[in-house]
Amino acid sequence: MKHSILCFGFLLLASSAAAQGRFCASQEALLFGNRAVGSSSAANVTVTNCGNAPWTFTDVSVDPATGAGWNVFSGCTTGLTLVPGAACSVSVTFAPRGTGETSGGLWLRNTSADSDQLIVFYGRGVDAEAGTSALSFAPSPLVFPVQALGSTSVGITVSLVNAGPATLVPSALVINGPAPYDYSVTGGTCNVGAAIEPGASCTLTFFFTPGALGSRPANLVVDAPQLANLAILSIDGVGSNAAVVPPVDADVVEFFYPPMNHYFLSAFPEETAALDASGLWLRTGFHFRAWSATNEAPTTVPVCRFTGTPNIGPDSHFFTADANECAIVRTNPYWFYEGTAFRTLIPSGGACAAGTTPVIRFFLTGANVTLIRHRYVVDPAEAAKMRALGWMEEGTVFCAPS
Repeated sequence: MKHSILCFGFLLLASSAAAQGRFCASQEALLFGNRAVGSSSAANVTVTNCGNAPWTFTDVSVDPATGAGWNVFSGCTTGLTLVPGAACSVSVTFAPRGTGETSGGLWLRNTSADSDQLIVFYGRGVDAEAGTSALSFAPSPLVFPVQALGSTSVGITVSLVNAGPATLVPSALVINGPAPYDYSVTGGTCNVGAAIEPGASCTLTFFFTPGALGSRPANLVVDAPQLANLAILSIDGVGSNAAVVPPVDADVVEFFYPPMNHYFLSAFPEETAALDASGLWLRTGFHFRAWSATNEAPTTVPVCRFTGTPNIGPDSHFFTADANECAIVRTNPYWFYEGTAFRTLIPSGGACAAGTTPVIRFFLTGANVTLIRHRYVVDPAEAAKMRALGWMEEGTVFCAPS
């Protein structure tokens, strides 16, 4: 989902002794804002030869990407010559035929030094639905950690929350701004035309691949007939010359409690020491590297830890680095949220980057909810054993640094 808005600039050259034609315009862009469907409004641009030599229009034409509802009348015409100080005008009328944002442009190519000029115009059609719903983003703004130039970040999932009271139906989901092509969206539940009920939300997972050094700003723009104005999420990330390697400071150890067939992970040294001392929990010999719960190293995400609610939930533990899954499980009465277990990297498209080890989650059902079990496996041979024992493979959920 990528799109870049029409954009242009007027280059005003410094005066010199040599005769030179120059292009000047009274406005760089026409912003019509919200306009009721069925109404119309107009705006004008005056184009002047602000140089000291004549120049001629070589092509005056409406850009083919111009949307419906625009009418352009140009007194600046192909072949027209403007002598120094002479001017012509362009009139643009916006009469929206339907709801939603639309834009257009008029090319004014000429023989001056500023030869390829584009006047752009923007507007949004609204009707009685506008303002019946509101949209918020979480997180907002969306900020990526420093990322090596040309490499792709781990995904960050954004929730689009409909504050109501009306159902909201997105009509456009657009990434634009200075660096729109540095960002991509893979996965998620938000789609154009897919309704979001009041109080509900949908998700989009963003990835950052910096195309240049430094700050790379962009925006996610959401339009819907029910919004009073466009909903805009600011996005930013920083491109770096060198890969960022956050310090790894945690060892996630797997334990097993044989009487209950219960597997458990711990990254807290005090807790692992207590389990070793108990004589009840046994180390399986498997472990993987991660970042401690309080180490907010760049590119890492927190892992939520849950235990079954006493007397009604599973006699088990559950771990997830997916923010949406964590939020959902926190509302489940069968699970009790215990906080952040550790921090890790998450897979992109189900795969882990080079230099990391996939951690696969397995699930075992039972005759009742208390017998539900989960296990997190890093060893391929152990994973094959779990499959043979009838455990259900749920896929790669963490990427552990090697």
